[in-house]
Amino acid sequence: RIQILFELADVIRIIMADPKHTWGYTLWDKYDRVLEHTETGLEFTNKCSHFIRDRIKVEHDYVKSLRNLKKKYKLKNSDGSDFDIFTTVKSYSVILDQLELIAREHEIFAERLEDDIFTKIRHLYKEVTNNRKNLCNTGNQLKQTYQQQQDQLEKARQKYEKMARESEAANIAFQKVNDDMNVSRAQLEKSRATKEQRLDIMDKAKGDYIIQIEKTNNFQHDYYLETWPSLLNQMQKVEENRVDELGSLLKQKCVLHKNTLPQVEQCIDNMIATCENISSTQDSDLLMEERTMANYPPDHEFIEFGAKPPSNFSTNPSMRKTKKDRKKTKIFGRGPNSDSMNKEDMDHLPPEKRKKAFKEKIKEIENKIQIELKARQGLEDILELYSKKPELGSATAMEESRQQIDSITKTLEKYQEELYKFQCYLAALDNKPAPEKPHIGSHLDTLSVASSTSHLSHTNNEDSGSGQGSGADLPPPYSAPDPMSPIAGEFQDSFYEVPDNAVPPPPNDNVCSVLYDYAAQHSDELDIFAGETLFVVEDNGTGWVKARRNENEEGLVPGNYIEMCS
Repeated sequence: RIQILFELADVIRIIMADPKHTWGYTLWDKYDRVLEHTETGLEFTNKCSHFIRDRIKVEHDYVKSLRNLKKKYKLKNSDGSDFDIFTTVKSYSVILDQLELIAREHEIFAERLEDDIFTKIRHLYKEVTNNRKNLCNTGNQLKQTYQQQQDQLEKARQKYEKMARESEAANIAFQKVNDDMNVSRAQLEKSRATKEQRLDIMDKAKGDYIIQIEKTNNFQHDYYLETWPSLLNQMQKVEENRVDELGSLLKQKCVLHKNTLPQVEQCIDNMIATCENISSTQDSDLLMEERTMANYPPDHEFIEFGAKPPSNFSTNPSMRKTKKDRKKTKIFGRGPNSDSMNKEDMDHLPPEKRKKAFKEKIKEIENKIQIELKARQGLEDILELYSKKPELGSATAMEESRQQIDSITKTLEKYQEELYKFQCYLAALDNKPAPEKPHIGSHLDTLSVASSTSHLSHTNNEDSGSGQGSGADLPPPYSAPDPMSPIAGEFQDSFYEVPDNAVPPPPNDNVCSVLYDYAAQHSDELDIFAGETLFVVEDNGTGWVKARRNENEEGLVPGNYIEMCS
């Protein structure tokens, strides 16, 4: 009811504003034309929604085509070629990247079209369809009620005419009987009574007819001046709201498209800017950096007939390579099997590539040093544990650990010498003083070694910040070996400390050392930690060993996670 009141208020405002510019005043007798117009408007709204839907599909297809185009023509550097250093190739790569950004902008535009425009147009279409349907039903009911009033009036008129004819016939019959001298008095009275009865019925029908005329006229007055114009004005309001809403959505669609164009234009400007950076001189300079300082061939000398030609004389005058040889040669004449590639000072490379190669080599050596340091740290922790608790290990095991530490230390010294050599190469290439040579000592010198190996990483970070190379990142953190590997348990960073209240272990025959960490999966199993020592209670050969840590901790552990102490 409140909604109806609001709609009536809107209609009254329209009429009060200018009643002659309303559908109820102008089109009161053009209801069929109004229905045709509103139906056409609905079909147009539905067509606009289909247009937006297909527009979205076009955008998605365009995005997909752009991305497929980029993927198809993206440069691949799987053969290690350095052709991408030239300005034309760099500009081409930037154009492909900007193409991806353009595709992204069109994708965003399509998503906004779907969320902000298409969904609202479909909602508008459904809402207007329902409102029009309700108003048409109301109009049909009003027309049906109007027709019923007209039918009732017609029935009242026909009844009055019938009663009037019957009354007139009864009056004529009475006059005939009254004029006939042979009619008895009883027949005369009967004819008079019939005449009066028909006259009363006619008067009653006449009154009903007059009442029905007044009622019909009142209904018709309300129908054509209030009810019917109100209905048409409501249909006008729904139609005008549809037009305004549809126009706003179409305008919003155009605004979204317009907002996308500056982003696309910026991408195109970036393409133009990178194309302006293409320089033939710079590309030629880059190519000349690949030069090799080879000597010119010597002059030819006269050789007497029958004399032995000199060693540098070639009987094959052709210097052309075969197709097979050319396939083995990479761009600029450097093949993968070239002897010059084995030179550790990299003097066959241009300066920038030499610097990059040195940094990659230094990073590789640093990673090896970190792995060896981890291994040595684990062995030294084992020795420290054995020295604090001699009953946990034998003299043989301690001697083997010391030998492994000595071997690792020698390996570290070798790696450090190699690292220092390449650090000096890099420093000379950057016109910097040579770094201080670090010392590889025992467990206590680990921090100094780690800091010395990070010297180049700091230098590389400075170079990276100045844009001089891409291989200057810090080495990745050390990743622990696979728990199933035998070496993993020997070099763990931390070891389980035997609690002070532990039960003194029995002879070494029943003592085992834990190689790897294991978390208990069932209630009858025992959590173990790499490096700790347990007492073997029972080994039935099933692969699971019953072990004990102290009086309160006992359970099954995997047999391949422990090693019996000799």
